[in-house]
Amino acid sequence: MYPTSDEERLWGMLAHLLTLLGYVVVLGQYIAPLVIYLVYRERSKFVAFHALQALYFQLAVLVLTILVTSVLVLVSIVTCGVGAILTIPVVLAATVLVLYYTIRPAIEANNGNWYEIPLVGGWARTSVGV
Repeated sequence: MYPTSDEERLWGMLAHLLTLLGYVVVLGQYIAPLVIYLVYRERSKFVAFHALQALYFQLAVLVLTILVTSVLVLVSIVTCGVGAILTIPVVLAATVLVLYYTIRPAIEANNGNWYEIPLVGGWARTSVGV
């Protein structure tokens, strides 16, 4: 699109990586990209895109977590607890996907690329106006 500065690439990368704070600080996965977006929305479309994309991804993870947990609880109730075994592969798969779609976009942002996370990347691009 346009050349990005070192500062833009750094903050684009941090917008993704700081979402991992949510595993340490309550609501950190939402607050960090939101603050970066609010600071950079007028200054850099590149940083705004990556911050908004990280925020949308974390919100999508929240919604999917609620839905999948509800289904797993129902399956466990219906199967008298035997279905609880399904939680192990589901949690492992979810962890791998969340890490992949956090680290890969961070690397791409650091390289100055407009990498789109599936499902939320287009929405973020449209919201920023790129």
